[in-house]
Amino acid sequence: MKLGWITRARGLVAMAVLASAAPIAAPQAFAQDDEGGWVEAPTVLPIGAQDRLYGNADARFSLIVWLDPECPYCKVLGEKPRHVVDGSGGRVNLAVRLYPLSFHGRNAVAASTTALCVADQAGAAGYYRFLYDWMANTASNGRGIRAAEGQSDPVAALAMTAGARNRTALATCVASAKTGARLTAEMRSGEAAGIQGTPAVALRDNHIGHTIMVSGAIEEADMRSAIKALAQADDQPDAAGAPGGATH
Repeated sequence: MKLGWITRARGLVAMAVLASAAPIAAPQAFAQDDEGGWVEAPTVLPIGAQDRLYGNADARFSLIVWLDPECPYCKVLGEKPRHVVDGSGGRVNLAVRLYPLSFHGRNAVAASTTALCVADQAGAAGYYRFLYDWMANTASNGRGIRAAEGQSDPVAALAMTAGARNRTALATCVASAKTGARLTAEMRSGEAAGIQGTPAVALRDNHIGHTIMVSGAIEEADMRSAIKALAQADDQPDAAGAPGGATH
């Protein structure tokens, strides 16, 4: 199977996804939250079998991140959530969900669908390697990644480096309407959660389901502070016996 066919297939899937997942309100790319704080987010879905989990499955807290691989502020956020998980002693895990913004075009969708297909072959570890490598190498804002000398398909090459070594299976997956539907469902769940753009970071206390969310490329220290504040709020019930409220 020629790699040029893979590239054309990505374009067809991208057009279908962008058409079917056109958001109700145009989302944005955020440098930081305009409101400057975390807000209650009760409609964020907990991490489930559809997610690519990083960290301890039994962690008390989950960071749930929506990003667009072509969003420059997502690139700034980068691996900061993963660093928080790594330093949490197993108290925090992570799921990165995909939300390619329509104005970033085909490259954003191509990166997203390919990431899903890499996960099918190489698991969560391959998914995160591909995603973070893409963001490290892209020119952002829909410009995508460039081919190295002698490469005919830089996306397939990056996928192989991440562990997706069966190129025929990768091409079939990327071109599949099922993969496009998976991405669309992930985007719709973001809309239902109330995200207004990318990146968006949710923090969930898995003991009681209390979830808060913020928009923008926040710092590791902000995430750690929110985890501490959420733990304190949820461990101190109010007078009615309900968990503590918002942390802002």
